[in-house]
Amino acid sequence: MTMWQPELKPSSLAKYKQVADAIDEAVASGALKAGEKLPPQRRLADALGVTIGTITRSYAESERRGTVVARVGSGTYIKQAEPGPYVMLTGDDSRYDLRSSKAPAGPQEDLMAQALTEIAGDRQLLAACLDYQPETGLQHQRQQLADWLSGRNLVCSADEVLFTYGGQHGISLSLQATCRSGDTVLCEGLSFPGIALACQEQQLKCHGLAMDEQGVLPQALISACQQYNPRVLYLTSQVQNPSCVQMPLSRKLELIAICRQYQLLILDDDVQFLPESEKVSSFYLLAPELTIYISSFSKSFSGGLRLGYLVARNRLRSGLRKSLRASCWTIPPVMVELVCRWLTSGKMAEQEAWLTREMLARHRILQKELAGYPLITLPYAFNAWLALPEHWRAVDFVQYAQGKGLLLRAAESYAIGRFPAPQNIRISLCAPRSYERLKQALVLLKLCLEDTPASDELVM
Repeated sequence: MTMWQPELKPSSLAKYKQVADAIDEAVASGALKAGEKLPPQRRLADALGVTIGTITRSYAESERRGTVVARVGSGTYIKQAEPGPYVMLTGDDSRYDLRSSKAPAGPQEDLMAQALTEIAGDRQLLAACLDYQPETGLQHQRQQLADWLSGRNLVCSADEVLFTYGGQHGISLSLQATCRSGDTVLCEGLSFPGIALACQEQQLKCHGLAMDEQGVLPQALISACQQYNPRVLYLTSQVQNPSCVQMPLSRKLELIAICRQYQLLILDDDVQFLPESEKVSSFYLLAPELTIYISSFSKSFSGGLRLGYLVARNRLRSGLRKSLRASCWTIPPVMVELVCRWLTSGKMAEQEAWLTREMLARHRILQKELAGYPLITLPYAFNAWLALPEHWRAVDFVQYAQGKGLLLRAAESYAIGRFPAPQNIRISLCAPRSYERLKQALVLLKLCLEDTPASDELVM
């Protein structure tokens, strides 16, 4: 723990903000380093001659800014300076990447080259794509997407779909269309960090719910509805990110009943890849009047293909159209055309079939190399969830592994607010470019798991 103490000068700024600013300045200057523990609130309050409530607000403000992280029962620490959850690392043979969740490279380049050549020869289409389009995009493209979705057990019409710039854009649009500043959004206690970021940008309160091996606990949802009067429930129910659990139909029906009772909207995020045969009925299929379905082609095809889509009915879709128009007016029709041609020609189905085989092979390597370790995953999923041995804390282990050349993601990166994060790490099987590279990364991971924290890192 550091003995750092700021010097507060006379100022009209509230003292809690002065302390938060001082923490930011100390981090920028190097006086406070990543991983350092801040003084206990009472000790710092006594040293500065302010109330403990002032320091509590200061630390909370720093946490909101992303400068510090509060660990339940441990204290407040300067946040590790690691790339955000959306930063995909470029090839670096000196490090093994088990952190980046993205589609492995396969036939995508050939598909892209072929589609671009076809579009270049379609003069009529190019003329249409060069003109301004309404926020709904070209009608034939929406129809092609709706037909494709309807063949995948998500029956919808062309009037129910909208294109977006990927899944994150879909989340932001959905919140913008359904919430107002100050509203509360509920989600899994461990959740995709993009939901917290979108809530922060729109001045919404984000509250994480307790979970079990089937997803969000119904009683936790009921309690939150009674306490917070929330507007939206955001879920990743097909492949929960990061815990890799799948919500069964029975649990979905329980949550739908609660949402109907409390007039709660559901944002059903289905971005994570999973073969259609492995999926459970979507919230949109079960309760379309309550649900906005969010997905994209970033995982099934490529992260650089910034194309996603929303499916919603009636009043919900009307609000989404307005938000899309205010956000970017419309999505470039040339990019949409690329994907729609793959949908109608069967090329996207071929890509997904290849990806299914690829992930099955990678899962075989995972099960062989980490046999006996407590893993949670789904067949064909990009990620796996590993509980660490008792002698490791997740944040410390990630830092230790990085020093050995292995990149991982700790559970704390996904904790919403002060939700208590378990001592788990998420392992992504996708980034290594070859099976051999993946095997080497997992062997290194196993060696790190068998190590113990260095004695000189222990705190008395």
